[in-house]
Amino acid sequence: MNLAIDIGNTNLKFGLFENNEPVDVLIGEEAIDVILATHKIEEAILSKTGSNSSIEQKLKQKNIRTLILSPELKIPLKILYKTPETLGADRIAGSVAANFLFPTNNILKIDFGTCITFDFVNANAEYHGGAISPGMMMRFKALHNYTAKLPLVDPMQFTSFELTGTDTTTSILSGVVNGIKEEVHGIIKQYDLRFGNLAIVATGGDALLFATLLNCEIFARPYLVLEGLNRILNYNTE
Repeated sequence: MNLAIDIGNTNLKFGLFENNEPVDVLIGEEAIDVILATHKIEEAILSKTGSNSSIEQKLKQKNIRTLILSPELKIPLKILYKTPETLGADRIAGSVAANFLFPTNNILKIDFGTCITFDFVNANAEYHGGAISPGMMMRFKALHNYTAKLPLVDPMQFTSFELTGTDTTTSILSGVVNGIKEEVHGIIKQYDLRFGNLAIVATGGDALLFATLLNCEIFARPYLVLEGLNRILNYNTE
């Protein structure tokens, strides 16, 4: 059994796979002890956006062969990014998974996480790059932290996002949520006009929200990074 580990800025996620089939996903640092106690892990792969050396130590103690996703690791994409050493491991892994899902399409992968990242892979499996924008909660926190009186808004308390806010809270809600919606919609439109044959794959904690709000065909995949990590692990053991 393979273990894919995504150490992100906000969450730590573990994906268990048999070949390329997902078996289970667990979230939180304490999950590693449960996994190692109840499953026979043959190989593991780590994507590190955040930092957590204790996970690596526990895998080493169990003598589990562990790969670290880095620019030196072989992947099934050609990287055309000018500074691959600065390219986030989560962006690479998610792009690998998206390319596997839609191998004959140009792909725009959008990760609605701590940051909103856009990644473009063409139909020749060439990774070009993309864009990085503040994520939804980062925008709410910035409005609260960098002003004297604006409240910190919790979007989870709302089920609709009206265009016209009728008080300060709903005005902030509209500005952030509808602002992201229009930003993403505009970028999708530009990529579609420029490249065509475009598949849009969304992941990240806020992906389902914006996939619902956006008026276009989006393939939502909550654990895309874990799927990509497993693909890369298998690619390096074939």
